[in-house]
Amino acid sequence: MPQLRWILAIVALAVTVRVSAIVVLQSHTVPRSTYEHGEIASNLLEGRGFSIRFLGVDGPTSQQAPLYPLLVAAAFAVGGIETPEALLLLQLGQAALGGAMTLAVMALVYQIVPDRPRMAIVAGLLTAVHPTLIYVATHVQVAGLAATLVTLAFVGAYRMARSAHRLDALAVGGILGLLVLCDPILGLIAPAIAWVAVQGQGFRRAIGPLTVVALISSLTVAPWIVRNARVHGEFVPVKSTFGYAFWQGNCSLSEGTDKVVRASVETILANSGPGLADRNRALWDARHEAGYIDDIALTADDRQTLATLNEPGRSRWLLRRALDDLQADPLRYPRLCAKRLRSFILWDDTNPKTRSLIYRTGHLGLSLLAIVGLIGLGPNLRRRIAPTLLAATLIAVFHALTIVSARFHVPIEPLMAVWASGVVATARSGGRADLGFTRARETVSFAPNRIERQSSRREEGRQLVETSWSGQALSGLSDRDRT
Repeated sequence: MPQLRWILAIVALAVTVRVSAIVVLQSHTVPRSTYEHGEIASNLLEGRGFSIRFLGVDGPTSQQAPLYPLLVAAAFAVGGIETPEALLLLQLGQAALGGAMTLAVMALVYQIVPDRPRMAIVAGLLTAVHPTLIYVATHVQVAGLAATLVTLAFVGAYRMARSAHRLDALAVGGILGLLVLCDPILGLIAPAIAWVAVQGQGFRRAIGPLTVVALISSLTVAPWIVRNARVHGEFVPVKSTFGYAFWQGNCSLSEGTDKVVRASVETILANSGPGLADRNRALWDARHEAGYIDDIALTADDRQTLATLNEPGRSRWLLRRALDDLQADPLRYPRLCAKRLRSFILWDDTNPKTRSLIYRTGHLGLSLLAIVGLIGLGPNLRRRIAPTLLAATLIAVFHALTIVSARFHVPIEPLMAVWASGVVATARSGGRADLGFTRARETVSFAPNRIERQSSRREEGRQLVETSWSGQALSGLSDRDRT
């Protein structure tokens, strides 16, 4: 099958399984399923601006980054505010986005290891059928968009490292800016993007493209920063809620997440119907029953105090409250961090949706394949792919130190599919086994400048030997033997 047919088939598979999940699970008919994104989108369309009721106060907000609520608002503008039709339209758009994510994963593998086409196919298939990446398309949730942008940022970075073209640097900067406007925490991948450039071009040559990346990403984010300063009266870096999130994950009643552990959740899950749609509805009911830590940890006096502060001030007040709670038991914070790291690597036990056997089997399966794949890559390919490992590590560490949730793991899952594709890294390429891909002529390094230097050194050596021996000793050797 030619290369294009494989690509189109895998992308079509990704879209098809997501559309099927949307039709079967019927999440677009579930009430109270849009959370903050839906409220902000509704307020935008009703003329109240980018606002929300947050900690008991109505007003302009930076509780969420702007990109995804704007997309939700676009769906509401077409299908009606909070209607099942609008949510269905949004979810179908996310199914198409899943196809784009799958295509981006295959492109990423091909940028990293162009001489291993089977890896691209395997990574694309894993992304297409991984349960979490399918399920996220059925939610009003930013994680799917974030995962796509993370993958595209790395595609652009590896391409930039190969070509050193200014347009590639402009593209990477724009994608990074959009990623920060989608979820500022994912801006942590910036050091990994820089590493890709340095790894490919060397430090000096990478300075120019990386400067362009930093400038364009800053310009992309700047309008939102200016808006935040106007509505809050102070500098707010995209979102105002770091202190609030830290308090949710570390206050005296927290289990390390923003959710509450209630025995009644188990009853709801136990009484679910046999069908997938019934099970999905039970998971939603259990999620609503669990609620948020705010429901039990904030007293009426607390809410009165919070109402006197602006939005960033409320977040700072809660941060101090969390730090006071942690000081009362110095060993509690390390325990919470260890628990959160385990939850990030495995699953968040406080989230009823992670109780699903499909979720846990898929999550463990991808994790094990990623480990085996990384081992199978060998040291040279691991060096090339190492920046993606750094990005995943930085994201994991941040959430271990602050707060964890199942959705926080989604943005690194396409990268895990890339690692998992290493299970076929040692397979020979060439001929029909290449599935139509062209084997790269140079596999020593993906960086053109290094290839040029290596070719130059080989040419110099060849000329020296030919001068000394009049070329007689080399006359019968092939080009490959000479190198």
